[in-house]
Amino acid sequence: MAEPPNTERRNPRAVYVLILAGGAASRLWPSSSDEYPKYLMHIGGQSLLEMAWQRALAVTDPAHVFLVTGAGQAHLFAEALPDLPQGNLIVEPARRDTAAAITYGARHIAAIDPEAWLLVLPADQIIEPLDALAAGVRRARAADGARESIHIFGVQPARAEGAFGYIQPGPDVAPGVFAVKSFREKPGSDANQLVQQGWYWNAGCFFFNLPAFETELQRHLPSHSARVAAAGVGKSDYNALKSISIDFGLIEKVRNLRMVELTGEFDDVGTWDAVFRRLPLEGTELVTVGGNNNRGFGAEIVVVGESNLLVVVSDGKVLVLKQGHGHDVKKIKDPRP
Repeated sequence: MAEPPNTERRNPRAVYVLILAGGAASRLWPSSSDEYPKYLMHIGGQSLLEMAWQRALAVTDPAHVFLVTGAGQAHLFAEALPDLPQGNLIVEPARRDTAAAITYGARHIAAIDPEAWLLVLPADQIIEPLDALAAGVRRARAADGARESIHIFGVQPARAEGAFGYIQPGPDVAPGVFAVKSFREKPGSDANQLVQQGWYWNAGCFFFNLPAFETELQRHLPSHSARVAAAGVGKSDYNALKSISIDFGLIEKVRNLRMVELTGEFDDVGTWDAVFRRLPLEGTELVTVGGNNNRGFGAEIVVVGESNLLVVVSDGKVLVLKQGHGHDVKKIKDPRP
């Protein structure tokens, strides 16, 4: 399939990118915390944040890349990304999930260019090859009606993953771009059936023209639209927002929703199951006696008589979990003082 011309490289102001890096990362306890967020974890020689930065630069130039995060982590990300302009680091007044974070970031960018195109990408993903997302953006913009649409990105599933979002594509509207017939967030045990029926993974990235986003925001999240501003929003007003993801709050309700097919590999590195899929990690020393398929890192570890365990040792804390239960780690009440 021939790609549309790479107009973003000829005109770097064409697209802005908003990197989301403000989540709690409770599923990666004990290695991730507000003091050391998961986005700084290294996988394959680069941190997750650095990978997101490189994906953004495949779309536009550093001056048009923004990052939204919380006050407790902002200085860490400023140090980790020295080429991110100081004014492009957006600090949320409080943590209120992705609908608020994206709205807050979009309002900052709208103050610069109210007609801007915006690509939103989380900082805890792996999307390979590096230019896969940039190619998807070019396909999306080349399609008729793109300016009035909200775009999500779909990847052929590598496995049934109950905690991912899923997209059922409808008719194609352009090469590699489809209307969305249905959308399911975290289908649980239904994931196997969705994969067999040809649904795609939702890659968790969004692309839209700002006026189209504002129209959908006013329709489906009017409180966010009314309360969130680029400047002057107080912490009490921000805390009054409903804590809801952009998927549940807006994407599932959008009428003119399109899916852009990504050709490549995707993973959401939000659990220890996902992390261990990407490792071996340096320094791993785990011995199994009377069992098999155990993984671990952080110290010398011996597992006796058990199989399919993941063991993490970090900062004097130990986590032991069965493989496949990574999403349950968030239920742990952090015992640290």
